[in-house]
Amino acid sequence: MRDLQLRAKRETSMTTREGASCVFLLSMAALMLTFLFMPGMARAQNVQVDLSSTSALCGGQECFNTAGLFNTGVKFLGTSGMDNGNNCTPTPPYTNCPDAYSATQLGLSTSTPPTLTPPSLNVPFTFGAVNTANCGPATSAACTVDVVNFTSSGVAITLPTAQQAVYSTVIVLGTAVNGHHSGTVTADYTDGTSTVFNQTFSDWCGFGGNQYESVAVGGINRINADGTLNGASCNLYAYTYPVDFTKTLQGLTLTDTDGSGASFAMAITLKPPTYTIDGGTASLSSVTAGSTATSTVTVNPQPGYVGTIQLSCSITPTIQASAAATPPTCSLSPTSVDVTAGETSPPTSTLTFTSVKPAAARLEPPSNIFYALWLPVPGLALIGVGLGSRASRRKNLLVLLLLGLLLAALMATPGCVTYKHLGNVGTPPGQYTVSITGVDANGLSQASNPAGTTNTVTVVVTDN
Repeated sequence: MRDLQLRAKRETSMTTREGASCVFLLSMAALMLTFLFMPGMARAQNVQVDLSSTSALCGGQECFNTAGLFNTGVKFLGTSGMDNGNNCTPTPPYTNCPDAYSATQLGLSTSTPPTLTPPSLNVPFTFGAVNTANCGPATSAACTVDVVNFTSSGVAITLPTAQQAVYSTVIVLGTAVNGHHSGTVTADYTDGTSTVFNQTFSDWCGFGGNQYESVAVGGINRINADGTLNGASCNLYAYTYPVDFTKTLQGLTLTDTDGSGASFAMAITLKPPTYTIDGGTASLSSVTAGSTATSTVTVNPQPGYVGTIQLSCSITPTIQASAAATPPTCSLSPTSVDVTAGETSPPTSTLTFTSVKPAAARLEPPSNIFYALWLPVPGLALIGVGLGSRASRRKNLLVLLLLGLLLAALMATPGCVTYKHLGNVGTPPGQYTVSITGVDANGLSQASNPAGTTNTVTVVVTDN
């Protein structure tokens, strides 16, 4: 009977565990289905334009029309390259030794096609195929074209129908060679309108800080046509254009406007509707060390955007923490905000800027020389007291008493003594700029702020 009871208990326990397992599995399945089919969830992601396509993007022609991307050690003698330069000694009968980008220096992935996500942009890009073997007339092997050379008639790139959508931003990775050059990048919409961005492209070894331009990958070496690296410090630039996010983007046109033929694009990524961040205004524009200031940060979604945005902040200038000074800090509450469909007001977060007050100071006189000069006086007075007559000794005692009082007064008078300040001064006085940035689950960062707003907050720290 006892065995039956034990067996029944075990069977009951097994049934309970099996039932719990079924409930768990069903719950997980329901959760997965919820995530898959939940309405309003943002699935918009960055779209990489496949410039190697020959069927749809460029009217049946190659968008890539120049070979300019090689692994270090690969030779491409006899080609025109990107700049038709003379940075190495070519083998006869070749007289030119052009430069190109080194895929190795750029840090491209070894996948096919190669990809790159510059940390400064936090946006992925897809590149054309890298030449992995020696090519050009010197070897009778054709080099793979993998760079778009702007033309005076314009390289017209038409997006596949599936990619024609609303976007907030177009980012082009490219450069100019043989100096700075001018061109245009035109965003063409399905309604027949367009937005033209006039652009000065910096020389790949001389960043000019032009409008829309930033350094995507900096401090790299180019590759010579003989496969070696040259010593110049060069860059790959990002050109970021805020397109009309109320219209459907149909394509782009890349035009050389100065006739140089020296402007190039290597990769293009499209960002879907995103959001902007308005840092607001500090509650106190000026604070003393040890005080705080707050600001209301507003996240403004563009039409059609929904998602969860993780917020972070940083402060410039950067103060290194040390025994002498303590940097200010910033924090956000909450650290993430949700943008949902149909919201009537944008979500906000509170930014807090905190400065640090000076540590308890210790004051000490810098030198004992001043007091040492007075030390012989009491001794001389005592000698005088011992050697003189009784009347004169009484007189000398009075003088000694007066000298002691004088010395005590001097030691107690702050105005007559120089003191040294020791300890941590806290947050050094000066102007600090707090930048607020965001990124969502799909890696989408904020778009450029509209005129009149900024994602930064300025606070001045003063002496106590």
